[in-house]
Amino acid sequence: MEGGVSEPESKSRLAGLSTVSLLTLCSRFTGMARDALMASLFSTGWILDAFSLAFRLPNTFRRLFGEGAMTAAFLPQFVRADQQYGRAAASDLFSAVGWRLIRVLLLVVLAGEGVVAAAYLGLTLSDRTALLCQLTMILLPFLLLICLSGFYAAALNGVQHFFIPALVPVVLNVCWLCGGIAAVVFVSADTSVVQLICAAIVAGSALQLLLLAGTARRFRIRLGQPTPSARQQAGAVFRSMLPVLIGLSITQVNALVDNVLALGLSSSLLDHLPELERCRLPEGTAGAMYLGQRLFQFPMGVVAVALGTVLFPRFAKDLQEGNLQGLSHDVVHGLQLVLVIGLPATIGLWVLAAPITDLLFRYQNFDAVAAQMTSEMVAAHGLGVVVFSGLLIINRVFYAAGDQMTPMRQGLVCVGLNLMFDVLLLPIQGATALPCASILATCFQLGLAIEVLRKRFLQVGRDAFLPLLFRVLICATVMTIAVMAVLDAFPTSEESLAVGVRLLRVAAPVAVAVLIYGGGLLVLGVSPRQLLKTPFLPAQRS
Repeated sequence: MEGGVSEPESKSRLAGLSTVSLLTLCSRFTGMARDALMASLFSTGWILDAFSLAFRLPNTFRRLFGEGAMTAAFLPQFVRADQQYGRAAASDLFSAVGWRLIRVLLLVVLAGEGVVAAAYLGLTLSDRTALLCQLTMILLPFLLLICLSGFYAAALNGVQHFFIPALVPVVLNVCWLCGGIAAVVFVSADTSVVQLICAAIVAGSALQLLLLAGTARRFRIRLGQPTPSARQQAGAVFRSMLPVLIGLSITQVNALVDNVLALGLSSSLLDHLPELERCRLPEGTAGAMYLGQRLFQFPMGVVAVALGTVLFPRFAKDLQEGNLQGLSHDVVHGLQLVLVIGLPATIGLWVLAAPITDLLFRYQNFDAVAAQMTSEMVAAHGLGVVVFSGLLIINRVFYAAGDQMTPMRQGLVCVGLNLMFDVLLLPIQGATALPCASILATCFQLGLAIEVLRKRFLQVGRDAFLPLLFRVLICATVMTIAVMAVLDAFPTSEESLAVGVRLLRVAAPVAVAVLIYGGGLLVLGVSPRQLLKTPFLPAQRS
């Protein structure tokens, strides 16, 4: 026995993690390819700025409704219905919630299209703002399709099917890439290229939804005519969504505010506001921030999203059964994996920001200035991998317990702190102040969440983390020194822009980092392979 969980059971508690992690890794690689295509076509100029903001709106709704508040409010109810009353009752609840979600999202899309179309047709707009309106109108249907895809994915995860939900992001990225390549071949104007790319994104999201809906039917989950009792349950789900929506929206709202600030502070609007001159940012800041956020999402997806996807149904099951020992086991395991994987990922993005940026983006129109801006954003965002990953895991416990208010209250504090840090850091730090402010605010929120979680649910203390943290810090320190030494061996002149040299400047340090970090953990008694199965509890392993 270990932590009160038998070995066979312990090995199966994170069943599906390897599948989700592998497919998420594929999704991130194809996502990097699409971002490299966007950067090479548009650099960090005003076209990418407009696209990043237009894409941010539906993507924010996806994370709130498709993968956020809706999943947090719906999944525990769906799992409970499936376990207690059978698949037919769970499908009935799925139908009731699904039809109501469709009506809400359709209203949002139609209202958004109307407002943007009125502004586009009725106002005199700059080329930059006009393109933003055009792209927003094209991408608004993506909001409906991607949120429904997230809803279907949540139901499939609730019945322990992870493969197709983890695969469909790869499908979207492939459609995006194909659309971008086709646009380059068949049209010449940059604005037409980005419009066709947006159309390909919408088509890819439709294909995603079809794949998920077809898979859900195999598990007897479909949109049908819900019963009156299911409609009442759906109403309860939507009522519980509001505090979840506010709580989960904090990170997304902070990111959206950062993007709006980046766009506004780099525009001509400040020409008439000399008192804000100290906060002026260079043109292309929003595009550089978008690319930095995309690279930040790479380790976030592999670590936090994969773990959260697998653990959330487990948290709900543990709490429904009153199994606090099992819940503690799962929470500790998840946070330990965040620490062991997230810390070297943070260091890697910080140390290798410039080589990664050169390898992925520095082609065609993406010049040295754009590369410098983007690498700074990559390094700044990378500092938040452990913080954001840890918060995602911990908030899943509160939502599984039906406590939507705690994350909401803590998140509101985070919003205020983020704005305060923005004001304080922007005149001093420039563009990188925006991600750094979000990380500092989220770090404070994470501390609050851990303390509440420890008092209410966990049956373990700091002993579950301090021995592992000590070992991880030693290995990470040695790894960082070795990686920086390897980087110093490569040229930094223009000759280093040869594709082979760029690849080696990333591959060689990464290989050294994996060998030293993984080997160091083994020497200090931490088996990475065993850690994927059970948490590290040295007192019980001896």
